[in-house]
Amino acid sequence: MRITNTLWSKAAAARLLLYKRDASPPSNAVRVLGAMLGLRFDFEEPDLLHMEHRTPEYKKINPMATIPVLKDGDFILAESHAINLYLLSKYGSEHKEALYPSDLQTRATIDQCLFFDAGILFRRLLEVSQPAFIGKTDSASKTQVRNIDEGYEVIEAYLQSRAFVACDRLTLADVSLGCSVAGLEAIHPVDAAKFPKCKDWYTRLQAEPYFKEFAVSGGQLFGKLLRHIWRRNK
Repeated sequence: MRITNTLWSKAAAARLLLYKRDASPPSNAVRVLGAMLGLRFDFEEPDLLHMEHRTPEYKKINPMATIPVLKDGDFILAESHAINLYLLSKYGSEHKEALYPSDLQTRATIDQCLFFDAGILFRRLLEVSQPAFIGKTDSASKTQVRNIDEGYEVIEAYLQSRAFVACDRLTLADVSLGCSVAGLEAIHPVDAAKFPKCKDWYTRLQAEPYFKEFAVSGGQLFGKLLRHIWRRNK
C-alpha cells in the first residue's frame, strides 16, 4: 500500500486516513462528502486485483475486507454509509442540518435511501463486477441488466414527489446513491425514456461541486477497468 494523495483544507485541523480506490463508488461517496465538508485526507490504496484487501494485515484493519476504511486517530471505521454518518456527525458543523436534517421523518427517509443503496443498489454493481474480476464472465447478463433497471425504478419512484431522493434538497442519500449510479452507468446507463426523473436527477448531480470530480470520474474509471477485464475474460 502507498499514500497517493492528500486533500488539504484550512477548514479541518484533523488528519484522516482513508483506504480507498478511485474506481470504487463507496470510496467516492466518502471523498465527495469529505470535500463538501472541507476535510483533508491521506489516502492508501490497497491493490484489490492482487487481493491485498484479503491479507491478514488488512483484515486486522477491516475484517470485512472491503473498502473504504477510515482511520481517525486510533478509531477505525469501515462501510461508506457508516463513515459518512460519522464524518458528518463529528465534522459537519453547519453542513450537518442540510445534509442530514434533524427532522425525524426526513432523516428516516434518508436512512431508507442509504439502506437501499447498501443492501440493493450497490449490490447490483457487485453482482456484475465480482464474477468478472475473478475471470468468470465477459459481460453483464440480461438478468443483471434487468436488476439494475429495477434499482433505477426505485430511484424513479423516490423522485416522483421531490427534487432529490429523500427531500427537496441534496442530502447524504443523494451522495451515496449518486455514486452508485455513477458506477452502474458504466454497465448499463439510465434510460431517459424509461426513467426520466432518475436521468434528470443524475444529470443535476453531475453539476454539484465535487461530484463530477470524484463520482463521475470514478465511475468512468470503473467502467474502463471492467471493460478491460471483460476483454481479458473472452
